[in-house]
Amino acid sequence: SRCHDNYLLEKEPTYKQCTICEEWREYSSFDKWFNENYYEIENEKMELDKDILFKGNKIYSPETCIFVPKNINLLFVKSDAKRGDYPIGVNYNKRSGKFVARCGEYGKRVNLGTFRTPEEAFNVYKNEKERYIKEVADLYKDRIPQKLYEALYKYKVEITD
Repeated sequence: SRCHDNYLLEKEPTYKQCTICEEWREYSSFDKWFNENYYEIENEKMELDKDILFKGNKIYSPETCIFVPKNINLLFVKSDAKRGDYPIGVNYNKRSGKFVARCGEYGKRVNLGTFRTPEEAFNVYKNEKERYIKEVADLYKDRIPQKLYEALYKYKVEITD
């Protein structure tokens, strides 16, 4: 439905241009992959992800997808529609005339400071977000696939995200 449901695509524009590989168009192929790759973590909801292993990926396939705990998947929510024209993690405070950097950590919004430019604010956000992703990866290290752990450790936040 993320690739073909017009109603969902209008509500969730991040799924526009997403496709499913030919192999998975046959349910038995997807079912086989699912049974070989699905795992559970106690008290966690598991989600199928297409773009943590390969940032920006738009193809659902055996090579690009992995199951991840929802708490890990939430690390990569960008809220494009809410943030406007500023870089990820940055907004403008009209009262102070400065740019604010904030990062979500453990379900709370952490204020990282105010800055003269959006680029300065973004750089602080980038460093904190990458540090936090590694911290979460370490918390899950023995419970997630090694390739997911490695992807989290290598993940780079870009100003164009």
